[in-house]
Amino acid sequence: MANSWGIAARGRGARARVAAGLALLLATSVLVAGQGVLAPAQAAPAVTPAAAPAAARAAAPSVAAGRKPNPAYVVTPGITFNHPFRNGQRGKIHHKIAATLRNVPAGATVRVITWNFDSPYLAHRFIRAHERGVTVQIIMSRGLARSQGRNLARSYPMVQRAFSRGNKGRPEELKSWIRTCRQTCRGKRGSMHSKLMLVSRSGATNWIVMQGSGNLTGAAAVQQFNDWTTVTENQPLYDGWMQMWNQAIQDRNFPALRFTTGNITTMFAPHKGEVDPALSVLNKVQCTGATNTASGRTKVRVANAVWGEERGARIARKVRQLDRQGCDVEIVFMMMQRHIRGILRGMRAKQMVYITGLTANKFKDRYVHMKGLAVQGNVDGRPDGNVVLSSSENWTRLGWHSDEENIIIRDDAAMTQKYVDHVDLIYREAPRTLSNYVNSADPDPTPRPRGGVADRNSRYLGPKDYPFHELEAELS
Repeated sequence: MANSWGIAARGRGARARVAAGLALLLATSVLVAGQGVLAPAQAAPAVTPAAAPAAARAAAPSVAAGRKPNPAYVVTPGITFNHPFRNGQRGKIHHKIAATLRNVPAGATVRVITWNFDSPYLAHRFIRAHERGVTVQIIMSRGLARSQGRNLARSYPMVQRAFSRGNKGRPEELKSWIRTCRQTCRGKRGSMHSKLMLVSRSGATNWIVMQGSGNLTGAAAVQQFNDWTTVTENQPLYDGWMQMWNQAIQDRNFPALRFTTGNITTMFAPHKGEVDPALSVLNKVQCTGATNTASGRTKVRVANAVWGEERGARIARKVRQLDRQGCDVEIVFMMMQRHIRGILRGMRAKQMVYITGLTANKFKDRYVHMKGLAVQGNVDGRPDGNVVLSSSENWTRLGWHSDEENIIIRDDAAMTQKYVDHVDLIYREAPRTLSNYVNSADPDPTPRPRGGVADRNSRYLGPKDYPFHELEAELS
């Protein structure tokens, strides 16, 4: 029976018997929406069922690169958070990505879109997957790729060179590559700002969709609070995201792409005339009558890095309205324009930017980089509702027009509780309120300790100020 994307679904028992070559076919069969215009190579042609096993064998090297994948490995679905101040929690998202890559078998596919890619830790893992016969294809922002030049210590040139060498003798459809788009990949203006990874198979897990707020950089692991959402064994969702991928590799303007599969709604920017993803959730909130919160008030937890222009103001006005109607609202952010701070004045809103030197410096400071929210309570017409919005998108005009991804997951109580708890944690540790806000160019005029023994002894007040590459070394 065909699913909502017109592709026949396979049963779990049948999947267990499918060879690696047929797993490859599953992912590459939707890659033929059009020939890409991204230089230097073209989009891969389709692989026929008869050719797939032979093609997979041709791609696999005689000796597997690195440790062999574990066919019993299971990719855990759900949401993952990192914490840039706490030992063992800085690299949680990177470790999740690395474990998934380590167990991708030869003949499977990995698709990545990331605004920034500057992580030797992850670059080497993509290279190892490619060397053992995985087809890895990556799109990165053009300006940032060019800024890395030809320095092979940087991720873009390092991966580009390794993929080029390893492609010799591979069929065209199985070649790995890393490329850029002219500006956005699916739009005319803005920037390519998505952060996502699509994996056809890792270990015993199929159809893996991963996305979140963190780029593939050391800074994302050690400087920023980020989230990373994983959905597995959901072929309709995977196929829908692959439709977006097929559009992205063509590097031209496409209509907005939005669809719902079960309890998951996906919204890809550029949005054009559609309802704002954040407002699509907040407009369905009722502040009282919640049956899954102790107070009976609906909890609204917001963690969005940047609020700007009229778009940010619209969302702020809605959040303000919910606060006045009795919702339990809490906000953490990184940057916010003055008129938006005015809208939120008096609310529980804090700026999480820990300035490590005498002046603010976005290349060293620790800060919120998440771009989402959670609602626990009366939402979507349910008094016990649960909704999480996870995204790559700042609430700005640029985010509206750029290549971005949003995923809204409903009815997952455990994920919602985890998001609520994480925002509460950040709020407790945030050093600034709206009244002592600083932007990324201002000096730090006030002492950072807030007083009291607990504050002076907290781990958050004393992170070690190392460059990214030294901090990233602890992730290995």
